[in-house]
Amino acid sequence: MERIKKENKEKIMEMIKKAGSEEYETSWNKEGIPVSKKKTEIKRGRKSRARGARFELIVREDLESKGWIVAKWTNNVEFEKGENEAKL
Repeated sequence: MERIKKENKEKIMEMIKKAGSEEYETSWNKEGIPVSKKKTEIKRGRKSRARGARFELIVREDLESKGWIVAKWTNNVEFEKGENEAKL
């Protein structure tokens, strides 16, 4: 049987500790490697995404009410030199 290097053993033990903890949520990536995330960070990310979506909706509605053409997937606005009209 092979000996495990001390640094690898510590890393493995930390992963096992996180996987068994109620504080962390473990999922696996495409390569099959376990990834542990704090549940509080997952909740914070979910809230931040929702706030960002609400902000984007408010800004889009405001710009559309001012006569701007707003497309969701093309956020680039190009101005022609010397003109005040935007061109997408």
